[in-house]
Amino acid sequence: MTVCIGALCASPDGRESGAAVVAADRMVTLGRITEFEHDVPKITTVADRVVALTSGDALRGAELARALVASLPSGDRALETVARVAVERYVELRRRQVEVEVFSPRGSTMADFYGGLQQRFVPPLAGSIDQQVTSFNYGADLLIAGVDEHGAHLYHVHHPGDLSDFARIGFHAIGTGALHALHAMIGFGHTPRRPLREAVFSVYAAKRQAEVAPGVGEDTDMAVILDTGVKFLAQSVLDRLDDLYRAYQRPILREVEEKIAELRLFDEEEPPRATPSRRRRPRARRAVGGPAPR
Repeated sequence: MTVCIGALCASPDGRESGAAVVAADRMVTLGRITEFEHDVPKITTVADRVVALTSGDALRGAELARALVASLPSGDRALETVARVAVERYVELRRRQVEVEVFSPRGSTMADFYGGLQQRFVPPLAGSIDQQVTSFNYGADLLIAGVDEHGAHLYHVHHPGDLSDFARIGFHAIGTGALHALHAMIGFGHTPRRPLREAVFSVYAAKRQAEVAPGVGEDTDMAVILDTGVKFLAQSVLDRLDDLYRAYQRPILREVEEKIAELRLFDEEEPPRATPSRRRRPRARRAVGGPAPR
């Protein structure tokens, strides 16, 4: 229940795919019933020029991010290495959870089952257990964005331990608001050649549009990853982006409202008079920025 967005863009000096922009909400959902905005960002700095964003089960996502940080080899922070280690930790944690949920209640282990124990079960039961193992979803996804000597990269680690590279597309999103965010980025025509400031606005606008999805919060964290490091956007910048987003929407809404007011529903109807538009006051929102905890 969240939205996390990543996009590659040109660096300040104009190099294509030389920088990355990420954004995430702070909504936490408990038991699919209770939702609240949390103080802990979903953007974790895992290396000097690498961040990880998590969606799905908040506790498992946090555990996955911690395991990734603890497992990274010292001195080697190539994005390909980070992504490979992330997959290894994902597979390891998923396997551990399978042991807990599928085999521990039966008083056995996965090694016992596939080492010959399954042959002692009736075929339907053995097949059912095997299906539980192969289809078990860890319930947490990881979006990795960063910059190394080869430029900016964007990876998605997901069930059952697959790795997707979004370098060619240039953007991706995860969480319940992912579809809305992706449609927004497609509408902006985003590519890795997009200038940094335009990319920042596109990602912010995509996050705002994703807020209509269930479980997506209004609080926002954003960071820019450059070859000089990870830089979180200050509250003042987020406030300015909020103003720009509302200004971006306003002309479109006004033009559409005027055309609706002039719409003739029936042939015999007199042309309606245009009436002054009564717009709802934009809702207040609070954007939160700051460094992610280590």
